[in-house]
Amino acid sequence: MTTSPPAPARSGDSGSPPSLRERQREAARGHVAGAAGPLFLEKGYAGTTTKAIAAAAGVSEGTVYNYFGSKPEVLLEALRRLVPIRPGELDAIRDELAAMPDGDAAIREFCRHDEEVAQRALPLVRVFLEAAATDTEVAARWRAQEEVRLESQTSLLDVLGSRGWLRTDVPRDMLARQLWLTVSPEIRLKWADTGLPVEDHLAWKETALRSLLLPPEA
Repeated sequence: MTTSPPAPARSGDSGSPPSLRERQREAARGHVAGAAGPLFLEKGYAGTTTKAIAAAAGVSEGTVYNYFGSKPEVLLEALRRLVPIRPGELDAIRDELAAMPDGDAAIREFCRHDEEVAQRALPLVRVFLEAAATDTEVAARWRAQEEVRLESQTSLLDVLGSRGWLRTDVPRDMLARQLWLTVSPEIRLKWADTGLPVEDHLAWKETALRSLLLPPEA
């Protein structure tokens, strides 16, 4: 497993309802991250300053540092606002997968959700990866986010396993890593860069995940 800093705590992660102050802080962080996203897309990571982020959000530069500590953390939060990492969202997706009639349908639904996230997040993912190639702090944030993605995607394994649809001849941790690699944003970006249709990528991904995750006799 890649060594990386833990994902920052989010309001309500302890299991107790977030306080009014926590909700206000989370909303303020979301506002700043939301203002930063278009800047990162337009100017790139290096061309986006914390001063410009503060101006776009209508706050002081000190407020940006107070909420995030660094520009890489702003970029990470801007990306996380585009992907379903909150417990409620993951639970809803897991319920939808569990309602499918068989493993094939669950994988198809999982891929559909994954593509919805990709459509929102890939432009900012590209900025993130380009920055991570030259900035070690950004690279550390990317590794942390990838561990979050690995954890969140095990919802598919949970459903397949609970319904008896998951293959048992391969260790679960290996299946988790294979799933994580197959639906990696890097592969999705390369596919987009080739100009091939999104439908072809979905078909390839569904076929690959059926082969990886379902029992061979299926």
